Amino acid sequence: MSDPVAGQPTLPVWPVLAATTGTLSIAALSALALSAVAPSAAVDLGAGAGLAGYQVSLVYTGAVATSLIGGGFVRRLGAGRASQMALWLVALGCLLSALGSLQMLMLGAVVIGLGYGCTNPAASHLLSRTRGTAHMNLIFSIKQCGVPIGGILAGLLIPPITLAINWRAGLAFCALLAFGLSIVLQQARRAWDADRQPDAPMFLSPLAGLRVVWGYPILRWLALCSFAYSAVQLSLTGLLVTYLVNEIGMHLVLAGTLLALAQTAGAAGRLAWGWLADRMRSGSKVLIINGAVAIIAAIITAFIQADWPLSLVGAVVVGFGFSAIGWNGVFIAVIARQAPTANIGLATGATLSITFAGVVVGPSCFAFMHDRLGLSYADGYLLMAFATLVGVVCMMLARRGIPLR
Repeated sequence: MSDPVAGQPTLPVWPVLAATTGTLSIAALSALALSAVAPSAAVDLGAGAGLAGYQVSLVYTGAVATSLIGGGFVRRLGAGRASQMALWLVALGCLLSALGSLQMLMLGAVVIGLGYGCTNPAASHLLSRTRGTAHMNLIFSIKQCGVPIGGILAGLLIPPITLAINWRAGLAFCALLAFGLSIVLQQARRAWDADRQPDAPMFLSPLAGLRVVWGYPILRWLALCSFAYSAVQLSLTGLLVTYLVNEIGMHLVLAGTLLALAQTAGAAGRLAWGWLADRMRSGSKVLIINGAVAIIAAIITAFIQADWPLSLVGAVVVGFGFSAIGWNGVFIAVIARQAPTANIGLATGATLSITFAGVVVGPSCFAFMHDRLGLSYADGYLLMAFATLVGVVCMMLARRGIPLR
């Protein structure tokens, strides 16, 4: 049996899905590891409380760059080798960050981002060659769960390692996981990279995909919606522990556990929102509903008090994570349906670069407003509600064009 697009033999679904989800999970774990222990790292480095916000923004600055040109790596090296390269970059970035200086931490964040941005082009190429193309929405939703899975691991594993040793050991542990998985992927690389094109250009024009997106108004509004939604998503995951520890007075491990709870809810949300979109036959409507839930959750999060029952705080965090982390799979499916058939890959990659740009802007803006303008993190969550509202408006404007599904 051959792949209908590439003319290559199809790949088994579950090994490819496990490998791509694992790669994305470890990349996300490495990107979010510092966020789970930001208060400890900030004290050690003599940095401001907004350290995690700046670090997450730098990670996604690197991701923007490689998401625009990652397709060239996949064509030239093969998707399997590109996945290994992503893991090697993630491991290198973690080791640089673990050296213990603020400068190396920032450089390491960019390198982690370069690896993170390579994961999606490679994963999409591999998954498109599997025998499960009839269930692509579900398969891609499962793969996208790698991001909240990585967040869960960050919340559960990195704070205990930090308390037992230090935060640098937590980052070194992430590097070890990334390098270990790259060795495992070597076993299947030859078969997975059978369709690589050794003479293909390594670097594609970063503007080609952006021209496609900006040339279609409906894609433009969808991309702007993702910019707003992603700014809120990573502000939630990147700043939640710092907010709960510094302003609410929680213990670091408890705050990390709540971060893991939010990520778990986000993983469930990615599947649930995808199921609802199929039932409603409208991904755009579901994205608007998702945004409305996130707005309510962000407002309630801003009013959390130290004397609230833990069950209530947990319920708020679950609701926020379920909505603000759960939208990505539906969004990617909407983009794939609305992009010109010949340019789906370019449009998806370029749109994700705008999505990542939202991550760059969001956490760093909230961190800047806290460190320089004196706004509390509670105020920041109110601003997240407003940013989500902007995203909802963009989605409504997109729906005024071609009817979306």
